[in-house]
Amino acid sequence: MLTALWTGLGGRLAERWDSSAVMFWTGGVLAWVWGHGGLSGPGSGWQAFGSAWEQEFGGLPVAAQVVIAVLALLIVAGSRRLAEALTPGVLRLLEGYWPAWASPVRAMLIGVRGRGIGRRADRWRALARRRAELSAAERAEYAALNAWRATVPPAPPDRMPTGLGDLLRAVESRPRHRYGLDAVVCWPRLWLVLPEEVRAEVAAARARLDANARLWLWSLLFGVWTVFTWWALAAALVGTAVGYRLALSAAAQYGQLVQACFDLHRGGLYEALGRELPSDPRREYEAGRELTARLERGRTPPAPGEPA
Repeated sequence: MLTALWTGLGGRLAERWDSSAVMFWTGGVLAWVWGHGGLSGPGSGWQAFGSAWEQEFGGLPVAAQVVIAVLALLIVAGSRRLAEALTPGVLRLLEGYWPAWASPVRAMLIGVRGRGIGRRADRWRALARRRAELSAAERAEYAALNAWRATVPPAPPDRMPTGLGDLLRAVESRPRHRYGLDAVVCWPRLWLVLPEEVRAEVAAARARLDANARLWLWSLLFGVWTVFTWWALAAALVGTAVGYRLALSAAAQYGQLVQACFDLHRGGLYEALGRELPSDPRREYEAGRELTARLERGRTPPAPGEPA
């Protein structure tokens, strides 16, 4: 009866559950079994698991065992909801928005990354100066460096201590440098004037980024099963590394879509606010600064030397 209950409820809820949450709890059971005799053979952990179940719950009525099984399912579902609630905070942690007591570490990492960024930028400039005479290997290197530049904020004050933070900060800063529009201020307004199909694409990309951030979180938490077996720590380390790399890839796709929204649909933002998008790029930049200041503070940006 319990097997049928788990199968039936699991089949109906599988599509709604975060697979990372299911893998976390399933991995915990496997770790316990491994640590209590192994997965197979005489005296395996499965026998110990069955004995522990019988000892704790075997004497209970079937209805009580069903209630316990349902509670276990609710724990899995509840942990999934908790992970969803924690996702924004986890993403900010991966970006490098850390508490004040971690400021020295944050500053050190920004400095170390800054030196590496400087070396790669110098190499890009050196290749760009003689772009017409590059060898095949150098052209490939130049193309890779050109793609890399899109993942780093151009202004050093915008730099972050992690690659993910730099990538997302570059996405935020690029509309400001190109159009004078602050993405943090203007994005909620721009979102409301985007076509429905565009919003669906951006939302799907953001969902992938959030899912990979949760994978990193679940992988980190998987380390608690090390109390049962050594390989839980190895799985946690591999999972966090994979989750972070997947988050980087998802962030790049999300960032490209956000930038495309500003490139293609900023005119809709101007129109919705009753303004005209200037055709001259220099005039547009100043208009973007003025629009950002108007949305953020209800006033025009200060003149040079004037306090904000």
